[in-house]
Order: sequence, then C-alpha cells, then structure tokens
Amino acid sequence: MARKRSRVTITLKEDLLKNIDSIVDGIEIKNRSHAIEFLLSKNFKKRKIKKAVILAGGKGITQKESLKPISRILSECRGKMFVEYIFDWLKKQGIEEIIISAGNLSSEVKNQIGDGSEFGLQVSYLPKDTGTASVLRYLINIIDETFIMMNGDVFCDINLQEMFDFHKKTEGACTIAMVSVKEPSALGTIKLNGNKIVDFIEKPKKGKEESYLINAGVYLVEREVCKLASYKCLSLEKDLFPSLAKEGKLFGYYLQSKWIHLDGLNK
Repeated sequence: MARKRSRVTITLKEDLLKNIDSIVDGIEIKNRSHAIEFLLSKNFKKRKIKKAVILAGGKGITQKESLKPISRILSECRGKMFVEYIFDWLKKQGIEEIIISAGNLSSEVKNQIGDGSEFGLQVSYLPKDTGTASVLRYLINIIDETFIMMNGDVFCDINLQEMFDFHKKTEGACTIAMVSVKEPSALGTIKLNGNKIVDFIEKPKKGKEESYLINAGVYLVEREVCKLASYKCLSLEKDLFPSLAKEGKLFGYYLQSKWIHLDGLNK
C-alpha cells in the first residue's frame, strides 16, 4: 500500500534549490519533489539516539536477606528490578544498545543482567571508574555520536525524541533534564538564563530558593564532552557541568512527565 502524501508549498533559496536539483538523476531520484523527500527522510533517520549509558556505581544498597551491597539498579520494585523499568522505557524510545557503569558492583549486575538478551537489549559494561565524569573517558573510544546518559536510580517517562530535537536546536554540548520540586533545600538547584544553565546552587536555604528546578539525572551528551573529562574531573555535577555552564555549552530541558527517584519509592 502506497503511503499517503500531502501537497505542500515551500519557498527556498536559489542556491539551496540548485543543490537539491543536482541529485535528481531521473532514475533513483525522479524529480525535485522526490529529492526533497529523500533528503528529509535521510536527515530524520540520523536524528535518533542509539546508545544509552546508565550510571549504576556508588555504594549500593544492602538487601534484607543479605549483608552484601548490590547496585541500586537491582533494587526490587513491585516485583521487578528497578533497572527493568528503565530498560522498558529505553526500548520504547528506540534504544537497543546500553552501556552500564557499575564500578565495584559490576559483578552482581552482570550476573543479573548478562548481555541483555533476556530483556531484548544489547548490554555491555565499563571497567571500574573513579567518579561519574571519569566514565566519559572510557566512552570516547566507544561512542561517536550524541548519546543519553542517566543515573540508575531515576525513572522518567520523557519523550526522548522531543528532548533530542530540543538539544540539537540549542547546539550545546550537553542538555540536562530538569524537574521542579516543592522542597529543593536538600538538593542542588539550577539557575537559568532562558534555556541556558548558568549556575548551580548547592542546597539553598529553605525560604531563600532562587529556583525550584533540580537535575533530573537524565542527560543528552555530545562526544566532544568526553574529551573534556580530564583526570582531575571526577564528578559530573561538581566538576564537569559547572565548567560547561561557564562556557555557555550547557542547557536545561524542562521535564513535565512522570519522574521517580528510587529514594522516594523506598521512603
């Protein structure tokens, strides 16, 4: 069945029109309309996130049946591991390849998740890191395109394509998903100038908050950011993000969909 098409009228610059006409060969590209459709389809196919990185290190948690700590992504939540909810969301967004950084807790994570085939995904693991930002140094030889990086103890039902389109329009190096909370005094807040992040306020005093926006733990990252993660740069939140903000390369995307932090579920 042929796909339905709609007639549109557009106005283009002469030099752009000449470039479009140059690919019309009468065989594969039959006419100007076909050429425009071909170029648009090719462009939109590229505008897609393919790889996700999950930060699952840290001290982990201790289960009741064992004193041995496990990664927070393995926490049980309503009959499933917390990470399974993240996997389901990432698959819905078209992600097929996931890279997990679990630090000292990698062994148990690998035992539970394996290569990801049980979950319909391709999962690989990074070696031990020395901080969330140091993970980027490993990724520089693995990822050559825009990717999503997220904390393993958060879940959100964000439309990744919409966030990606926003990210590309800003032409920034990194975009942070932000969420508004009622009580930000125990957290670090984000200060904006338009959509650009200009500063982070560490645990503002109650009643004196300049912002109620916090880091939601979901990021879109360009490969160039991996090159900025020097050996002195250990933390995303304390080292890398403030540096990007000073350079005007960090943007905030307001999250209006459901956002859950694992600590909130365990209270």
